[in-house]
This record gives sequence, C-alpha cells and structure tokens, in this order.
Amino acid sequence: MENVLVLYNQVPEDDSAFQESRAGVMEQVAAVVDSLDKLGIESETLAVESLSHLVSQINLRKEKLVFNLIEEFSGSIRNACAVPALCQAFGIGYTGNGTEALYLAQDKACARSILLASGLPCPAGVAVEPGRPLPVERLKEGLYIVKPAYCDASEGIGPDSVVPIPSEQAIRQVQKIHEQFNQTAIVEQYIPARELNVSVIEALGKPRALPLAEIDFSAFPKDKPRLVDYQAKWIKDSFEYNHTPRIIPAPLDESTAEKVRALTIAAWRVLGCSGYARVDFRLDEQNRPFILEVNPNPDLTPGDGFDAALQAAGIPFERFVWMMLQNALAVRTRQALSISPEPSR
Repeated sequence: MENVLVLYNQVPEDDSAFQESRAGVMEQVAAVVDSLDKLGIESETLAVESLSHLVSQINLRKEKLVFNLIEEFSGSIRNACAVPALCQAFGIGYTGNGTEALYLAQDKACARSILLASGLPCPAGVAVEPGRPLPVERLKEGLYIVKPAYCDASEGIGPDSVVPIPSEQAIRQVQKIHEQFNQTAIVEQYIPARELNVSVIEALGKPRALPLAEIDFSAFPKDKPRLVDYQAKWIKDSFEYNHTPRIIPAPLDESTAEKVRALTIAAWRVLGCSGYARVDFRLDEQNRPFILEVNPNPDLTPGDGFDAALQAAGIPFERFVWMMLQNALAVRTRQALSISPEPSR
C-alpha cells in the first residue's frame, strides 16, 4: 500500500463557539494515524485552512492517496464539500464520499426534498430562509424541532429547539437560527418516541448497514424533549451527555429493523453516498421510521457512534481504515480510466 496523506481542517484557537465539536477532529486524526501505523502504512498529516490553502499544498505532495477528515473550513462550512473534487482534479484518491453527496447532504433542507421526492419518509416540515417569516399556516398544530440547515454535530440544537406551533416560541426560535447562523431554519415535526442511528460502509462496491443503534432516553424526565442535542454530544459534565447511552444492537422487532435497514440503503443510494455514512431516524409510537438526516463522512472518534457500530459488527477500526483506502484506490482507478485518451487507430 502506498503512503497516505491524512487531511483535516485546522481548528482556530480563538473560535470559542462550538469549540468542543470542532476540536474533536484531532481525535479522529490520531485514530486514523494509529491504524495506519498498525497496518504498516506510512502517513503524514496536513492541517488545511481553506480550499486555496489546499490547492497551494496538494500539488507539492508526493502522496497520491488521501484520508479525508476535513469537515469544514473556518467561516465557510460549505466549501469543505469541494475537497474530493479537488483531489480528483489532481489525480489523488480520497476516502469517503465525493463532492456531490457531501454537497447534497450538507444542505439538510435540500436533502429532505430529495429524499421526499424519492418516496422516502421524513418528518413533515418546512424550510425558512433568512429574512422570511415562519409559514405557520402550512403546518399542523403540534410540537416541532427547529434547527439550522447547514450545521453538523448538533450545533444549534438545544432544549429550546422543540417548540409548539403555533406559538411565539416557534417564531423566536426561527429568528434565533437566522441571526446566530445566518442560515435557513428547518422546522420539522418532532417525533418523540425513539431515535436510531444506522452506520453504513461500502464493501466490495456495495453499501452494508452495520448493527442498528438506539439512543436510550429512559432517564429523561417526561417534560424534557428527547434529543441528542449539542449538550448530549459534547458537554461531558452535562445531564444530557451522561444520560443518553447507546444500545447496540437496538432492541427492535425484525420487521421494523429490516424496514430501517432498507430505508438506510435507499437513502444512501438516493444521495449518491460512497465510502461510509450514517443515517439518523426517529420512530413514532407505531414504530414507523422517519429519516432525520443522512450524514456522509460522519465522526470517527473512538468510542462514539460510528466506531461503536464497527465494534458491534466485529470490524476493528484498522480494518475499516484499510477498507476505505481500498475503496479510494478503486475510485481513483475508475476515474483514471474514464479520462484516458482513446487509443489511436
């Protein structure tokens, strides 16, 4: 196996907002580098500040194989999806999802529309662009969750995110997303029963759903929304973090589990995923599944959701790293063949 360059986004030292989630990338870098060492593969790491910085560096590198851990660039979360296309332009193989899938999934409002248009179930809701009012008349009465369209890692989601409609709370929460993030606010029906995460890996060119995981909210008071919000994901001394354990495999009847697996693979294919991804679901009181989002290139931090799914499937992390590199080599070969000139006659 050839040498590997591990790319990751540089975390600004003075960025106090959501610092916990953004600093987590270094744990992923360490886990990947450690796995490459165990596999006997030489590697180097490169912290990337921006797309222009990557352009200035990548053509100087000898490595033609990249493990892509870039999640965002400071001040420009959307540009990160262009990293695979840039690697492709320089003839470099990359792990994980391509630019198209990253771009589509990054805009959660767009992804919702694509999933729904493909006949896949998502909670009812609307997308409210900055400067526009909440169209209350388009929504049935009930509880809704309000969240930013472009953020990952539960940024912008907290205990105040679940609001009744109609209400002034809902209007204020939409305005808060607009003001804090300057992003479209997604307002979707809150489904209170159960939450599932399904990790997927590409093996031999086909997606494979790993054991289903359920978030256990049983310790939550009845009046507390059952959410994996920012506190639950990142604030280690919070109630939410310490009372949202993962149950894997999820205790589901086989019919429901099979339906969730089928929807997972369907969502993967609709958004054109490759490499690895995670699909998040809520189940209602009748165990009907609804897709919350598709997360290409999810967090690989040891002990977190994706790593737990690998362990439950009996796949060591270094084996996963090896599989992703094999996928990257296969993609690079196909791309090279697709642009090769036709032989002269």
